Amino acid sequence: YRMGINLLRSDRLEEAMAAFETVRSLSPERIGVQYSIGLTLLRQNRPEAALREIEQEPWEGLRLDGLILAHHALGQAAQSDSALAVMIEGLASRWSYNIAYGLAFRGEADRAFEWLEKALRYHDAGLDHIPNQYLFASLYDDPRWLPFLESIGKSPEQLAAIDFEVTLPE
Repeated sequence: YRMGINLLRSDRLEEAMAAFETVRSLSPERIGVQYSIGLTLLRQNRPEAALREIEQEPWEGLRLDGLILAHHALGQAAQSDSALAVMIEGLASRWSYNIAYGLAFRGEADRAFEWLEKALRYHDAGLDHIPNQYLFASLYDDPRWLPFLESIGKSPEQLAAIDFEVTLPE
C-alpha cells in the first residue's frame, strides 16, 4: 500500500495502480485502497471510474475526501459542496489538511490557505506530506505558497539543506 502511495505521488500511475490492485487482491477490506485507486484514476483523467471506486471506500473521512475531488472533477459542484460541508461539520479538526487540499484542487486558494492555517493550529500530521502532495498544485504559483512552506520548514531550499546520507551494506 505504501509503495502504491509513493508511486502515485511520483506520478508513476500505472505502477501505482498495479500496487493498489495487488493490495486489493490480498486484502480486499483494507482501508484506503478504494480511495487510493480513485485518486490514481483521477490523475489518469478518469473521474467517472474514480467516483465509483471512492464511493466504495469504507473509511468515512477518506470517502468524503475523495467525493469532494471526484465530484469536482466531474463538474458536479453541488455534490462536491455537500461532501465538503459534511467533512467540515464532522471532521474539521482531524482532517483540516485534507480539507485544504480539497479546496486547492477545487481552485479555491483563499479558503485553502485558511484551512492550511487551521491545520497548523490543529497540529495536523498531514502537513508532513505537503512537499509532495500534488493536490496543492493550484497553489504553487500563489505568492503565499512558498512563505507558507517556509513557515513550516518545508520549502524546497529548507528541504535541500537537510544532510541526508545513506550507507548501503556491502
